[in-house]
Amino acid sequence: MTVSAKKPLLAALATVLLWAFAFPASKAALPYFSAAEMVALRYVVACGFYAAWFAAGHLAAGRFAARRFAVGVAVERFAWPARRDWLPIFALGALGVTVYQLLFVLGLGRVTAGAAAMLIAANPVFASLLARVFLREKLSRLAWCGIGVSLTGVALIALEKGIGGEFEGAVLLILATLSISVYFVFQKPFFAWYSPLSMTAWTSFAGALPLLFYLPAALAAAPHASAAALWSVAAMGVFSSGIAFVLWLYALSKLPAGTVTSFLFLQPVFVIVMAWFWLREIPTAQAFAGGAVILFGMALILSPGKRSVGAS
Repeated sequence: MTVSAKKPLLAALATVLLWAFAFPASKAALPYFSAAEMVALRYVVACGFYAAWFAAGHLAAGRFAARRFAVGVAVERFAWPARRDWLPIFALGALGVTVYQLLFVLGLGRVTAGAAAMLIAANPVFASLLARVFLREKLSRLAWCGIGVSLTGVALIALEKGIGGEFEGAVLLILATLSISVYFVFQKPFFAWYSPLSMTAWTSFAGALPLLFYLPAALAAAPHASAAALWSVAAMGVFSSGIAFVLWLYALSKLPAGTVTSFLFLQPVFVIVMAWFWLREIPTAQAFAGGAVILFGMALILSPGKRSVGAS
């Protein structure tokens, strides 16, 4: 493996680790904040990161014409979206940030972090179905088999009595997965006009707006929270919601999408290990089995050459 190939691979691995960190970190902060309060604090921090990133882009453009960070991702200049795109961006932010994060944290509070990670791992399954219906993306027979297999795994986890919490938690996480799948599919057409990083930032700003209602309560609860809980929320804002996306986009710019996406298979494993060390949580055998079925189905969906994209 060449040195040039190692850097994007390490970036993809680091991204999955940072995203996995959000599962046990959220559970660690929940005793001190409500779901809405924690998400509000996390995205205030995340929006601060994106604002700083765009500010750096302005300075770089003004002084050096072009500037790249060590990871190789160019900082971007701040630019307002076209007026026609304000409403879609706000709707996408509401789905991908406000609704998804609230459902995710509420569901996570009722199940183990590992079981939650395995349910969220079904995101490509729902995204593939939505892309087939709304974007006319073609799916091969193998991909359809993968969808069926993965949905069976989702059912195994959702219907498992020993999931580590309540059935309602699994339902909330499935709804969260549907919400983020809609977000991913319907933001895709906007990449013709906006970079992925710009879209992520703008939808984060839009999704954070409704959460500002809960910010006063979150700030009131903060002095009573443990230092670990406060650091967890801040770290999720900077690393899981900010830096992780920069690293992910860098990896995608250097390697085939299938190679980068395959790293998502590791996320449930990382979550389970982190939750065991941090929270002393271990999913049940049936939850493990359901997760394995989901990942096998994802492998079928994401198999290179098995899925073509285009109008049918």
